[in-house]
Amino acid sequence: MREIPKDLWAEVLEVTRDIVWGPGQDEAEATSADMERFRAIYARQNALGQPDPFLTEVLADFTDDAAEAIALYRIALAQSNAYPDEPTHTKRICLASRLVEIGDFSGASSELTVGRAEAARLNDSEYLALADDLLSQVSQQAAK
Repeated sequence: MREIPKDLWAEVLEVTRDIVWGPGQDEAEATSADMERFRAIYARQNALGQPDPFLTEVLADFTDDAAEAIALYRIALAQSNAYPDEPTHTKRICLASRLVEIGDFSGASSELTVGRAEAARLNDSEYLALADDLLSQVSQQAAK
């Protein structure tokens, strides 16, 4: 598995902590400000020619808009091609979750097939369980 640059990791972790455990201010204001911080980090990394699939995935994880999150997960998957050791199962399974959210069960099924296989290979029980839950939802929708 690849090493994420320590300074980027620390910066993303700080913003993530602020979102999850906010400083006690109005939650909507805190989340909006923190998302702008994420977007600024993302824009900076792209402007520097140093996009990182980790950062793009985290931004997608915290994005409320499903269509935007889907686009970001797809960008993160494309960015992962530059890093042969980059795991993609988390990106694929979370992408599938957002695809289910918008009713794209066929697209979700495709991502879940690939993501679940990688999660199994990596023995990631948390994401295997999530993939299985999503596959169950997709199967239920297909049966309707």
